[in-house]
Amino acid sequence: MSEHRERAWRRPGRAGRPGQPTRRRAPSVARPLAVGLTALAAAACGGDRLGDPSDPASTEPAPDSFTVALRTSEGEVVMRLHRDWSPAGVDRVYHLAGTGFWDGARIYRVNPRYAQFGYSGRPALDSLWIAAGLADEPARASNVRGSVSFARGGPNSRSAILFINRDDNSDLDEMPWRGVPGFPPVGRIERGMEVVDALYDGYGDDPLEWEDSIAALGNAFLDRRYPELDSIIDVRIVEQWR
Repeated sequence: MSEHRERAWRRPGRAGRPGQPTRRRAPSVARPLAVGLTALAAAACGGDRLGDPSDPASTEPAPDSFTVALRTSEGEVVMRLHRDWSPAGVDRVYHLAGTGFWDGARIYRVNPRYAQFGYSGRPALDSLWIAAGLADEPARASNVRGSVSFARGGPNSRSAILFINRDDNSDLDEMPWRGVPGFPPVGRIERGMEVVDALYDGYGDDPLEWEDSIAALGNAFLDRRYPELDSIIDVRIVEQWR
């Protein structure tokens, strides 16, 4: 695809918080362009899975707590999720992790504050989930270093995009952003923050300006424009406590 064609999907520039440098803007996500649906049965990777990654309606309640291992191109990261922190958010993570949704995803935004991922890289699958917003919930934990929260673009817009706090971002706990107060954490990294710190950060926030292209073209676009991005090789649920 030509450079001219790619730029047709670029989002208009978005200003950072008033009085703050651009890199301190909050984790947000655009709504994707509509794309045609294809057969998605093959999207689920092998192994024990919770269900079909192409069915947002199949989400079931998560256990009280569980750990998820993300095997990345830099090494393994293990996060523990706590349902009482954000019931709707943790139920969503449980389903997406358990169905292999993030297998092969690129970690497309890395700056001093955040490491953000969530587009599966498969446009037909992303068109289902990015539009399947969750009801907003209050922050019951803090966005300290190592905590994990959903990015969002407005009311009821948490979907599949997560960010790991690489710094103490507790200002996000109550910060009003696009009409909604706070970013509720869903869990915290138990092991592997050194891996999060080692993720390639040379592109900074630039990929955010191309989220429509990421949604519409998937990993093919990211690999062409941002070839140094790290990837999530696979995701698995390791332990569960009920």
